[in-house]
Amino acid sequence: MRRSKHAQLNPFFKDILPQWQDDIPELSSLLEEEKFVKGEHLVNDWGDLYLIAEGLFGKYEKTCPVRYAVAGESLMIPNQKHNYRFVALSDCLTFRTSFRQLEEINAHNPKVFYLYAQLKDQQLRYLDYRHKLLSLHNQDKYDFVFDHYPDLLAHITQKELAQFMGISMELLRRMMRDRAY
Repeated sequence: MRRSKHAQLNPFFKDILPQWQDDIPELSSLLEEEKFVKGEHLVNDWGDLYLIAEGLFGKYEKTCPVRYAVAGESLMIPNQKHNYRFVALSDCLTFRTSFRQLEEINAHNPKVFYLYAQLKDQQLRYLDYRHKLLSLHNQDKYDFVFDHYPDLLAHITQKELAQFMGISMELLRRMMRDRAY
């Protein structure tokens, strides 16, 4: 049985603003459900906010993977010119709204600004993840990635994983062989 829209949105907002449905009742109606099939690209409109309810997305700068986003995370399209591509790595269900729509609600309900600021802080933590990954010793990178993304290899190539981790293919193969026992 499919969960209601409020039930699907609640995980994104409950820790930030527990009474989000009462405090910002118009928020649910602004978030439009969008489905993506594996390989499909997000519409890359500046300032759009995607809440990922199901699936896995990759964020690429040209061809280099810079982030993966799983169910329960958000993707914010930058508000300025960028070279990012956002690709569904599996079939996905998202909820989308634009920055402009959030601004319109914020004009009469300032709690939207607080909610958006918290989502932006989460976005920065997601981006810091890769910086931390790249700063780790090579031997620690494998566990760091797979603690957060246990099923990632089902959706990307080993070559892409090595590129994301900042290591050689040979080192990745050795790490995988060592963990196979």
